[in-house]
Amino acid sequence: MPKIKFTKSALEKLAAPPGERVDYFDTETRGLGLRVGNSSKTFFVKVDIRDAASKTGYRSVRKTLGRFGEITLEQARKEIQGYDDRDKGFVPGLRLEIKRGQTRMHGADVTLAQMLEAYFLEKKTAEGNSYKPSTVRGYTNIVTRHFETWLSLPLTEIGKLTPEVVIDRYRQAEIGHGPYGARNAFVMLAAIINYARVKYPGVVATNPLAVLRFGKHMKKIQTRTERLEGKEFQVFYQGLQKFNENIRDCYLFCLYQGLRSQEAATLRWEYVNLDRLTLTIPDTKNRRPLYAPLCRQSLEILERRLAQREEGCPFVFPAVKTVRYSTNKTGHVRLMATALKLNTGLNITVHGLRRTFITTARRLKIFEDADRLTNHVDSTVSGRHYDATDVEDLRRPLQTIASELERLMKEGAAKVLRLH
Repeated sequence: MPKIKFTKSALEKLAAPPGERVDYFDTETRGLGLRVGNSSKTFFVKVDIRDAASKTGYRSVRKTLGRFGEITLEQARKEIQGYDDRDKGFVPGLRLEIKRGQTRMHGADVTLAQMLEAYFLEKKTAEGNSYKPSTVRGYTNIVTRHFETWLSLPLTEIGKLTPEVVIDRYRQAEIGHGPYGARNAFVMLAAIINYARVKYPGVVATNPLAVLRFGKHMKKIQTRTERLEGKEFQVFYQGLQKFNENIRDCYLFCLYQGLRSQEAATLRWEYVNLDRLTLTIPDTKNRRPLYAPLCRQSLEILERRLAQREEGCPFVFPAVKTVRYSTNKTGHVRLMATALKLNTGLNITVHGLRRTFITTARRLKIFEDADRLTNHVDSTVSGRHYDATDVEDLRRPLQTIASELERLMKEGAAKVLRLH
């Protein structure tokens, strides 16, 4: 693309090789070009505009002005540069109009709600997997609940949130939902905005939520350590008697098997094998299916649930109907930490029961097998390539752990036979 000083005589002399076209650019007027063909010469304007969707961050826009001879060089220059009119004042040129027409960047009309949806549709986990539906639902509910009034805002407005607005919103969330709930919500929103920065860099230049991290406004959340200790086992067991039998059995099943609350609450009969005394959790937190044996205590619970099973019900622990509440939409029980604390009087969460299972196992000097029973991944070379441990190898250690848990809960109330 050669550059020359455009004059009438110079343009008249320009010619292109047979069968080709050559674009010349004026050294005097930025963006003005002349395409020279075998039979015609045409003025055009070419402008580079910002576009976050392109690899370079820019793209070229080209527009024809008219043929040389039908419009003069001066007319072409005025068309691009603009000119002064006594009546109208300054009239913007085509080059400026093109620039102005592209001031709304790619992604400028995208709202925070749309960005939330795109985040989970387009992003992958560290392992390259799509997010689990339960994860998407959970975090979508959190962001929607905490930032309902922000969801309709375009990303251009989100990027302009002032530190004062962000800090004040965080303080409100902290008062209403506690430091953990507030931190969880804002960390999730920060991740969504950071993704928007990568996808639409021309729209969101910085993350306004960074002020919370740099200003140390978010309280550091201490690792949770709640678990049953000493006499708390007996208090816990006594408190469980206040629950409906179905719910009580689910809490105990969590404890005896070391399961997560959702793994126990959503357990289906199709994943229980009473002949082989095994259970399967096909969809765990780390996406690795769990195959585990059943201990004696868990078997007693399953036999009790089976005897009371309603025909056609797929869940081992179906939702409980009460006078006040009808069956929830999920169809299975919901294990709630608030209810557990209320009935036992202990500061214990449902996940604290899993933590109690692991702690009890370690006090019995059961380490690797406890990790396998709770589906914790062994990332060592031996664990990844040589470990051939199966369900039967885990049966005895599980029974040892479950019997110790039963002894701790019922000690003094009943004599428990320890089967190891």
